[in-house]
Amino acid sequence: MAKPEPRQALQDLRIVDLSRWVAGEYATKMFADFGADVVKVEKPETGSLTRSWGPFPDDVPNVERSALFLHLNTNKKSLVLDLSSDAGRDVLLNLVDTADAVVESFRPGQLEKLGLGPDVLQARNPSLVITRISAFGQTGPYRDREASGLVLQAAGGPMNATGAADRAPLRKPGLLEHYTIGRTAGEATMAGIFSAKRTGQGSVIDVSGQEVLLAGADRRASYLVSAAYSGMNAPRGVRSPHRHGVTFTGPFRAKDGFVMLYVTNQAFWNRLVDIVGEHDSEFHARYHGRETIMGTDRDEFMDYVSKWFAQRPKVAIMEQCEAARIPVTAYLNVSELLSHDHFRSRGAFVRGSHPVAGTLEYTGAPWRMANGYRLRHTAPTLDQHGPEIRELLAQAQSPAQTGERS
Repeated sequence: MAKPEPRQALQDLRIVDLSRWVAGEYATKMFADFGADVVKVEKPETGSLTRSWGPFPDDVPNVERSALFLHLNTNKKSLVLDLSSDAGRDVLLNLVDTADAVVESFRPGQLEKLGLGPDVLQARNPSLVITRISAFGQTGPYRDREASGLVLQAAGGPMNATGAADRAPLRKPGLLEHYTIGRTAGEATMAGIFSAKRTGQGSVIDVSGQEVLLAGADRRASYLVSAAYSGMNAPRGVRSPHRHGVTFTGPFRAKDGFVMLYVTNQAFWNRLVDIVGEHDSEFHARYHGRETIMGTDRDEFMDYVSKWFAQRPKVAIMEQCEAARIPVTAYLNVSELLSHDHFRSRGAFVRGSHPVAGTLEYTGAPWRMANGYRLRHTAPTLDQHGPEIRELLAQAQSPAQTGERS
């Protein structure tokens, strides 16, 4: 007889996922992957918005084969409900009776229009945590405005801190802002659950995407402090001059890609000169020990070092610099990451089989802990668990089982 798997860290929690996009699905993914029972409520026929977002194999759209949906919804259950109908609302309310938290990302006020506002949900379950994700929050002049990731980056501050000062602001690529908002929403939900376990009283958590980005710990946070203290706005894309020591940072082209170099003090500078000038005594004597470098000297140094990098493979450069204790890394593409010995040895990727998408590799846990992450099953097909959940809820409503968690 096989030994049963140990209980996971969050195995006793039940989360209802009413979210429509990446932020909410990522927030609940972290619960699901660490053992929570996460029920994803989806629209009839089309399901979650992420099911329609590629890439798809062979570029053929299929609600069961979206790479984004497959990634965000591992270990979850799918339940299709029409929340505009009495039957759909009744099923959701019965599900809420046994839930620890609900995560939703409707336009502010939409749940109330459906007759499923926080007052209704918490009347059924006073200890319920309700996390509400929206672009600008549940209150304020911008409450009813929708926003894309581009709008949130512009309104939240990241784009003002990105790019050269004499050019248009740059958006950080991909869906980075949505994952950042989702991670924050997940943390907030866990805080609400801790509070509910201690006090028996649930809470309503208002997560504003703009304010999450506004409060980020990169440059814009220091810009806000600077503006509050001095009344001055820091210029975009301009670095403070380094009056002491030498700096030499940025991406450099290697023979087979790029490396990122980070030389920010005298020790790193001298080590770099030692490596690059190992077989060139004139170069070494000219630059070793320099405390400042400007004008023609800097231009010629940049040209020499750039040529040195361009003649060598990126991983070889990284290993040589690391051995000399200089912060440098090679830019790795996706294929290189998937086959990298370090990530393989740590189990950063796990293989799972999906009934429609087939066998694929998924990213594993973002952190390690005993009895933490486990890929119990891949993302659900649309309404895969609907019949099972409805049957369990119906059983829970019978007089003999009222009050028990299904």
